[in-house]
Amino acid sequence: MRRMELVTALAVLAGVVGGAGCPGPIGPSANTNSGVPANTNRNSGANGNLNQNGSPGDTTARVIAGLEFFSMHGCGACHCNNAEGGCNLNAPSIIGVSQDSVNRNLRFAQTAGERPNEDDPVESHPLKLPGARDEEIANVTLYLGSLDPRTPLTGESAITRGYNIYVRGGCVACHLPSAQGLTQGGFGNPIQGTEADNIYFALGGGTLCHPLQNPRPNIPPQVSCPINIGDPTQPGTFANNETVMALTDHPPPDTDDDRTLLSYFLQFIAPPPSGGVVDPCENRSGEICTVAGNGISGFTGDDKAATETLFYNPLSLELTDWNDDGTLDLGVVDWNNHRVRVIYLDKETPNAEGVMIRDRVISLAGTGKVTGDDAINHCTDLAFDANGSLVMANWHNQNMYRYPKGLRSGGDRDQLAGLCDLECGGNDTGPNRVGDTKLSLPVSLAIRPDDGRIYVAEGGCSRIRVLTVMGARQRLQPTNCITAINFYPDGTLETIAGHSGMNGYSGDGGPAKDAIFNIDNTPLMPNMGLALSKENPPAELYVADSKNHCIRAINLLADPPTIRLFAGTPTMSGFKDGAALGEAQFNFPSNVQVDDQNNVYVADALNHAIRRIDRQGNVTTLAGTGVLGFNGDNQPATMAQLNYPNGVAIHPDGRVFIADTNNNRVRVIIP
Repeated sequence: MRRMELVTALAVLAGVVGGAGCPGPIGPSANTNSGVPANTNRNSGANGNLNQNGSPGDTTARVIAGLEFFSMHGCGACHCNNAEGGCNLNAPSIIGVSQDSVNRNLRFAQTAGERPNEDDPVESHPLKLPGARDEEIANVTLYLGSLDPRTPLTGESAITRGYNIYVRGGCVACHLPSAQGLTQGGFGNPIQGTEADNIYFALGGGTLCHPLQNPRPNIPPQVSCPINIGDPTQPGTFANNETVMALTDHPPPDTDDDRTLLSYFLQFIAPPPSGGVVDPCENRSGEICTVAGNGISGFTGDDKAATETLFYNPLSLELTDWNDDGTLDLGVVDWNNHRVRVIYLDKETPNAEGVMIRDRVISLAGTGKVTGDDAINHCTDLAFDANGSLVMANWHNQNMYRYPKGLRSGGDRDQLAGLCDLECGGNDTGPNRVGDTKLSLPVSLAIRPDDGRIYVAEGGCSRIRVLTVMGARQRLQPTNCITAINFYPDGTLETIAGHSGMNGYSGDGGPAKDAIFNIDNTPLMPNMGLALSKENPPAELYVADSKNHCIRAINLLADPPTIRLFAGTPTMSGFKDGAALGEAQFNFPSNVQVDDQNNVYVADALNHAIRRIDRQGNVTTLAGTGVLGFNGDNQPATMAQLNYPNGVAIHPDGRVFIADTNNNRVRVIIP
């Protein structure tokens, strides 16, 4: 079930939006500065006046704080759907009760102190919380007071109503604590910090992009995550199967108003926490430490030091001198933040206010949204060409972008291939014109240093193609693209290995075009990483044949190119060092990288380890124990736990940078 948190995160509202088979309508363009979803002015329903009253302020913050209190102390287990007129476990209704009455009774119930007035009735409550502060009680009272749907719709009551939709749609069965960033109660995949229009896009999709999205009438939605059935006397648990059934007995939001209110709630309920602890790197040989991220998923902006910056599933890494100062910087695919970012390594650079910050982080591409100008949708891999331009494979955009060096966040970017729709386009027998050819889940890439041709692994088709960019750049509007693009339609895409849509294992010792790979081609799990050997021109292309649990090598100097097994035991998973052929075992190797001496490094994802294949053909483990987790830094790398590492970058000074994906950190092994 938990082969990686990334997979489960993709099933939540923060994740799979606009993925394969999930076209859906285009959501609103959220304006996070105004505090309201930007599409509210087009609705004639309940949320039509949000633009006038919706700016979050002190009252909104107090409503959010009250809701957090309500959820974290288990109130949701009894009162979940109260505002909609439904009650779980026979909880008393609180709709229509005066705020003053709620305040007096709640204060007495929570403090277990003296009654405010001798004439007040003694009311029992299953959760006595003597430590509750007056401020907390006042906040939860304010929240409860906004439950009544007759309350004029302001930003505060919109948050409450969004929460009610969240509960009514069954979201609470999986996500009860996650909007508050808590770990208790349910399974709670993180959703804090998600853009409102991404949420809207997922909920409005025309197909089953989300576990609770159900476009087919009269078919009850299914909850695809585990349900925590617990003791009703304990905070944050569900009482029994009947309660869970009650939570999932309603369809997800299917109106513009409902989707907007739910997006509003999820966007503002809790900004990503800025906490998390990073121990300073002690720089001892052979040890591991954190260079970016602090273990918490989310987005808190740029222009901060790397260890004070939140990442959300960092996926792939590449070194480049983006800053043009003669030293290398680290590019990072920030997967679930829908951005490519760079860390200015080992130097101090000025932020927007002119303050010098060491290891500062900026965004090179992406806005955090999945639709609209300058957006990218789950970039999976990046590389830098001979001119220093950023090239990326965009999984859920079904295309490849190029950002000329110095360009940030869109502007005049090029779309090198892909027509914005998922399909195993073209054929495997000869070159296909780029202007006529779609891509299916382009997942990884490698750029030749001699002629600039780009190898791209097409995950949805289990094949490797070579892209030749040529001809004049044109400004075009392909049918399935949202906006006009800069395109090179006369370029070519040609298959060099694999067969479109075929999975298995065969072909070693023969032409690469006859090979068959076993690739996870669902839109959930990046894999099939590529890396070129360091000769110029390169002699070999290394391929992570992920579901075959091995690394293969394509001889590019042969005509036609041939393929061979390079390391691992095909079709057999395991965790074993030793001779690359006949002894070593891997478990879903997802990515590969090559250093200047042609040692090959492997992100061995489901072994939660980084492995190295040296030039003598021996496999050793550099980091990881084989057990997922995080057990701290400044210890020998082979004793440290990783959590689905998916990217590796090798610095010329010997440092090995690791995208520790589900730990939301970038880490480094000290040489």
